[in-house]
Formats: sequence, structure tokens, C-alpha cells
Amino acid sequence: MPEQVSQETYRAILEGLPAGVYVVDRDRRIMLWNSGAEKLTGYLRQEVIGRFCRDDLLIHCDENQACLCGAACPLQQTMRDGQPRTADVFLLHKDGQRVPVNVRAVPVRDDRGAIVGAAECFDKRSILPAADPVLRELSQGESLDEPTGLPDRPATLACLRAYLESYEASPVPFGVASIAVDSLDLLRHRDGANAVNAVLYAIGQTLANTLGPNDTIGRWSEERFLAVVTSCTAASLLRTVSLMKRMVGSAGVPWWGDRLSVTLSVGGAMVRPGDTPETLAGRAEAALESSLPRLEDSVVVA
Repeated sequence: MPEQVSQETYRAILEGLPAGVYVVDRDRRIMLWNSGAEKLTGYLRQEVIGRFCRDDLLIHCDENQACLCGAACPLQQTMRDGQPRTADVFLLHKDGQRVPVNVRAVPVRDDRGAIVGAAECFDKRSILPAADPVLRELSQGESLDEPTGLPDRPATLACLRAYLESYEASPVPFGVASIAVDSLDLLRHRDGANAVNAVLYAIGQTLANTLGPNDTIGRWSEERFLAVVTSCTAASLLRTVSLMKRMVGSAGVPWWGDRLSVTLSVGGAMVRPGDTPETLAGRAEAALESSLPRLEDSVVVA
């Protein structure tokens, strides 16, 4: 007879996987949390083992901000009917940003076939297709803004200039979004500069995770980001902007027993022939400054 694989061997295999894996019992109490889960979520295993997955941890949501931690939880549904499930969701990282992942839930059964728990495997996913090699090479030379970990203004400006040069050679439309963090001064006055930096980091990473690899998001000024959304129409720019607003709205930074969250105001503009970085970014900023009440009005169509 073949030698039986030990539990330690199975655990070592799970630890070696690059994907995040965790296992829960029938009550959804976390029994195993591998190194991949630590890297993708920011939570160490000693912080989560023994806790319930619904206890204000990953707080899975879909792109409409609908929380999936109740009856819609893939693990709970899988334990109920024994059917494996997959879903594209956004988890909440320990640092506060939203991360898009693909989750796969499978039942865990005992020797008699009874369901005694469930396992979830998850990988970070991209919203759009793989990055263009030229733009990827350009991005490798970026200078980063320290609080957000994103390209700083000179690097973002250089990328925008490269997009415009590419547009002149091959006029594939793209859009620019000027993104302002609402009430940042109030947050600074109430909670201090460290809280502001933590929130800016969470916002920046959430925005970057919401965009595709061909796109660029950078720190434009103290309270603003600038995003370039490639190969889009005004309608798809609007959808992307809407998704960014929803994901940032559902993010939140743990802070002294509280959770800090903010909202965004966004203005957008589509590229026009003859645009310079200044004219294109200027139209997006003008749309933002207009403070129109509906998001649809904040996207300027060429």
C-alpha cells in the first residue's frame, strides 16, 4: 500500500503555495492561515487563528460594495451545499486598502464524507489585461511618492507625456481622472499627520488595485491623485471612476480602535488631438473644480 501522507506534509504543501489559503471549521472559525494569506492580506497567522472570518477581517465585497460576509459568503454557501465556488471580490487589507482577488471555496470533509469546514484559496487579480511592454519599461524608472508608494508628480507627468506621444502615433482614446480626497484637512486636524499618511497610503493602493496594469495612478498634489485610464471611452472612464469611488468608500484604516475612511471627488476628461499634459490634466482638474453634483457630469467628453 502507498505510504499515507502526514498532516505535516499537507501543511508544508499549503505553506509553500504562493496563493493565500485559509481553512475554517463549521462555525467559520479560522483554523489555518498560510504564508500566502499573510502576504496578500497583511495579517499574520497569530492575529487570525481562532478568530471568525466574519470578525471585521477581510470583509469581502463585490464591485458594488455589497458585503459578502453574511448569507452571500462563498465559504458559508459551500458548507451549506457542498459545491465549490469561485468569485471575483475585493478584500480589505490590514492597512486599509481594497485588493481585488479571485477566491475559490471548497468544502472540507471528514473520513465519512460529512462537511466539517471549508477552505478558501485566493490570488490577487488584475482588472484589465497585461501591461504594454513600453509602458511597463517606463514605469520601472518611476520616482515614488513616499506616503502613498505611488509615482510622484514628475513620474506621473512623464507617463502622461508618453501616453500622449503614443496617442499621436496611434489614436487609441484614453482618459484622465483628477481625484481629490475630501476633508483631508479635517482629518489632519482631528487625527494628526500620521493618520493622514496612513489614509493616503490606503487610498493610493486601493486606486492602483482598481486600475488595470496599462493604467497609471500617481500623486499629483497634497490632496490629489491623477489617473490615466487607457483604451477607454467616456462611458468606460465613468465606470472606472465610479468603481474607484466605491472601493475607496469601502476601504478603511484601523486607527486606535476606530476605522478611518474618506470619500473622493473626481473630475475626468478624454484626450483630444493636440493635447499636451497641461491641457488634458487641466480639463480634468476643471471638471473636478466645477463641483457638479452628479458623477456623470464630472466626466468631460471631447
